[in-house]
This record gives sequence, C-alpha cells and structure tokens, in this order.
Amino acid sequence: MSSSEVDHLDTESIKEHHGEIIYDANGFVKKIYRKDSQLNRRIVDRWGESFHFARAFKGDTFEQSIKRHEQYLAVKLGLNEKQKTLDVGCGVGGPLREIVRLSGAHITGLNNNGYQIERCKAYARRLGLESKSDYIKGDFTAMPRELDGKFDSAYAIEATVHSPKLEMVYGEVFRVLKPGGLFATYEWVTTPNYDENNLEHKRIIHGIEEGNSIPSLSSYKQALDAAKRVGFELIEHEDLSILSECHEPWYKTLKGGFSFKGFRMTRIGRWATHKFVYILECLRIAAPGSTDVSCFLNKTADALVEGGETGIFTPMFFMLFRKPTTV
Repeated sequence: MSSSEVDHLDTESIKEHHGEIIYDANGFVKKIYRKDSQLNRRIVDRWGESFHFARAFKGDTFEQSIKRHEQYLAVKLGLNEKQKTLDVGCGVGGPLREIVRLSGAHITGLNNNGYQIERCKAYARRLGLESKSDYIKGDFTAMPRELDGKFDSAYAIEATVHSPKLEMVYGEVFRVLKPGGLFATYEWVTTPNYDENNLEHKRIIHGIEEGNSIPSLSSYKQALDAAKRVGFELIEHEDLSILSECHEPWYKTLKGGFSFKGFRMTRIGRWATHKFVYILECLRIAAPGSTDVSCFLNKTADALVEGGETGIFTPMFFMLFRKPTTV
C-alpha cells in the first residue's frame, strides 16, 4: 500500500485499527502508526484546508488569494443568513467555513469521503460553526432524494470535474435547488486555445487528466452546454485565469515563491523532496511505492504548469446559472 493510499483510507478503516494501518509488502509486514490528526496534517500543511487554485492579485499571499476566490462565489450567489446552500464536493470544508463566516448562510457539505466528512465535523465543532453547517456522505451524481428542492443555492469549487459526465452532477444540483435557485461553479476545462490536433497540447491535457484522476476534461463550451441541457439558464461566465496587469498566474503556487513552503512546490523543491522520499523508502521508513507516487505527483504538477503557461487549460472557468422559477 502506498502512502497515497494510506492517506485516502476512510474513517471506518482508521477506527477499526485504532490508528494502526497495516500493510504487507513482499511478505514483510509493517505497521504505520497514524492518528486522524496526523493524516490530516500532512495534507493541510501542503495545501491548507482548501484544496483548490485561485486567481491572485500582485502582493497577495497564497492564503489571501484562496480566501478571496471563495468569497467571490458568496458575493455572486448573494448569500445571506436566511439561505440554505449546498457545497458540492466539499473536501475538508475550508471554503465552506470561509463562506459561512462571510455570509452567515447555512451550508450543507456533500462529500463521498468518510474521513474528510469527519474532519469537516471536527473543524465545525472547534470553530463553533455546528449550527451553521451540516455534512452528508454521498455521491454527487446520485444525491439523496430527501434533498430535492431543499436549497436556495449551490456551488462547486474544482470538484465536479471528477464526474464521469458533467450532466450527471449538474442534473443532480438542478434537482436539489428550489425554483429560481442559483448555482455557481469553478470548472476545470480546456480553453479556446486548445487544439485537439496539436500533439503537444494533447500530451499536456492527458498529463493533467491522468495525474488528477479525471475521466476526460471538458472544453469550456461543453461545460456550458452540459448545464443548459439539464435545464439551467446561464447568467454569466468568465475564465478567471486570464491575466490583467494586476494579476499573478494561478499556477505560480506550483512554481513556488521564496518562502520555504513555496520552495517545496517549485520544480527544484519537488525534485529535492522526491530524492528525500527515495532515501526514506530505501531505509524502510517510507512505505514501499512512495518514490513512485512522488514521481507521479511531480509529473502531474509539471503538466498543470504547462497547461497554464500555454493557456490551453484553466481550473477556474467561472459559471453562474439559475434554475427557472417554473420547471
């Protein structure tokens, strides 16, 4: 079992072993002693509580750009304390908590990962947000029927790209919204600059798909059409990755800055980390397969940077839709 697989074990598995995760490699049995907090800390240390990219203004810290990107959705949806909202694919709930604190809206987080749902609940308890949020473990392409027509609005942040087809998840969002309800999303798509006959473009997009477990990246036009086909009315759309003089590239986080945390995310920093992981694996400190996972993740990061630099890919194609008042 690779360290990547260990990190994605759900809560039931962790509880069953009381923090001990056991794997067998070539007949040699080892134990990794982990607490829930330790599993989460590794992810949060690298990405924070929000697992997404963001449009950044010059002078922004990484954290500032992430929060503004989340707050932008709350403003576009016009959220307030009287509304009930759905976070589609909420992760560990970083954006959800930020939007609750900004708007006062009650937000339900939907996620198919049991471990991450438990972390959401723990964060909510710690921050006193239990009365303003709840969480459902479920598939966003097959939402529970009791959610039908329940929400005033919904949003998704770089999550719905993992749906086999965008129509599947967009259709479910449409179903759980009240008539007149709004849906805002940041979607991973190919841009008008992408040429499907260009072999270099195809190589880059394939690297993004493979490294991020994406069935197939949609084009910006396919994303718009998918929402319209399930019944949504388009209000507005914009590729937030397009730069003006005041912006920094969204992929700058993968190229890194001058902080130690930033250096680890640069190509050189990722190479150094990869070599360190290799040494740990040789010493049997890191789990077997950790080096392969590290190499794979580095290639994924490089593909994302190439997609951004060539302008053929964006992780922040913003779309705002309305469910008709009469359906």
